[in-house]
Amino acid sequence: MAEYSVVIDMDQDTVAALKGSNYYLYGFKAVRGQSSGVPTVWFQSQNFLTETTLTWEESYQSYISNDEIESNVVIHASNKADIDLGQTMTVDQYGNVKVSGDGTAGAVSIMNASTSPYTCGLSQQSPSGDYTSLCAFPLYGNGLDLIVPIEKVLLMFATKPVKTATVIVQAFAQGVLIDLTGVESRELSFDINKGWNFGTATWAQTVPANSPMQPLLILPQVSESVAARRLAA
Repeated sequence: MAEYSVVIDMDQDTVAALKGSNYYLYGFKAVRGQSSGVPTVWFQSQNFLTETTLTWEESYQSYISNDEIESNVVIHASNKADIDLGQTMTVDQYGNVKVSGDGTAGAVSIMNASTSPYTCGLSQQSPSGDYTSLCAFPLYGNGLDLIVPIEKVLLMFATKPVKTATVIVQAFAQGVLIDLTGVESRELSFDINKGWNFGTATWAQTVPANSPMQPLLILPQVSESVAARRLAA
């Protein structure tokens, strides 16, 4: 099971200003899936110091919910199950879920074997150790959703209190999108006045406040043959 980390360096003045103004550090994580999906808050934390290391593993759960997908709505994982890439979670007519091994390589499959619509998504163990949703998708009756987790994370500091698993469609502060594809760790810095700094690196990009979140975190699916080639590489 691969482990990933992001290290954030800050000076003491920045940490004091963040804590004095009651800032939170928020995290989001990207997936591939159908275009109607939306990102949700993966984690929030006020546990940061001059060197803050965020660590997580490839450990997943899939879920269904009766909550509507709307901006600023908290999606409750009403029924969930541990799942690995290449497996399928099937929802029966009563809303019970069962995981089997007959899925698409590199993806989590969620199959609705009923005529009832649900919201569904993928959760991942966050740096806090909790399983929290990364995304929310409509799951129609007799439908199948494929979700592929991607090692891209978006971080932002903000004073706005937002619960984990909340649907966010617009960035509520300046953020940074970090690509960990092919590596296990990245390091960058943050200054309360200057914002995020990653030098001339191409593995990160600054995300202005009020930016649409969906294009950054809900990426288009690729064909199964392309996915297999990427896994082989």
